[in-house]
Amino acid sequence: MDFAQVRYFNAVARHGSFSAAAKALGITQPGLTKAVRRLEASLDCTLFVRLPRGVALTQQGDALLEHASRLEVQLEDARKQVRAVARGAVGELRIGAGPSWLGRALPRVVAELTAEYPRLSFHVVGGYNSVLMEALSSGDLDLVVSALPDRSPAGLSAIPLTTDTISVVARRGHPLRTKRRPQPFSTLDYPWVLPGRDVLLRSRLEALFHVAGLEPPAAKIESDSISFIAGVLRKSDMLSFATSRVLPTEMYGVEPLPIPGLTMSRSAGILSRAEAGITPAGQAFIEAIRKLAKELGAN
Repeated sequence: MDFAQVRYFNAVARHGSFSAAAKALGITQPGLTKAVRRLEASLDCTLFVRLPRGVALTQQGDALLEHASRLEVQLEDARKQVRAVARGAVGELRIGAGPSWLGRALPRVVAELTAEYPRLSFHVVGGYNSVLMEALSSGDLDLVVSALPDRSPAGLSAIPLTTDTISVVARRGHPLRTKRRPQPFSTLDYPWVLPGRDVLLRSRLEALFHVAGLEPPAAKIESDSISFIAGVLRKSDMLSFATSRVLPTEMYGVEPLPIPGLTMSRSAGILSRAEAGITPAGQAFIEAIRKLAKELGAN
């Protein structure tokens, strides 16, 4: 099994058709079919089954895809690193950033690095952990700066940078602020606006409610936009759960509610693919974000 065969196999699996995969690869369909057949012969199995329109993976094909897709990403990482080492900090660096990093730290770091390295460009994507980690694992991003999960997903490694606090948040004039010591159950009297269920922030909120012996609140409104959530909170008595770092920059007019049992600390840092080498551009970014993280510290 050689890499060309792996690449061809991935293309057919991705497109669900030999003709579509051949067109995307820029080769003939008969040539692609022969290459996949040779791969099947070397593995002594059938990887695809013909359908009325296109093909589908067999059980053996599914098993190979898990490794083959990762191998293609790793080889592309290696090619980029070799080219980058030869040329220095040049090319495009694809960065994913959580909400608190996107609005506060990342603009400064990226501005400084583009001035220091004129041949380096950036593609920056904002979002929550689940989406960013998936894009990192698939090779669509080079590095992610965000809250760190309790355990790094398989294939990813983490560099801790800072700690911050996440808590229930609401508008400044919210009725719960008039209570002397509001309890977790008090928050269930109000509707919540929250990110999706697959977002780490929401999972942590639900865990805190379970620890308190309560059913977590259902989301009256779901949104992955920090600015939208902040806008809803400012105009209503709804509640949400957010990191202290986004309040001054992304959620002005919204403040923490000090509710015992519904506040916790978390770590944030840099995530990368464990088996991918860090290019000179990536290393320059890591050093710059580490330097800024020392200034930010914990809050």
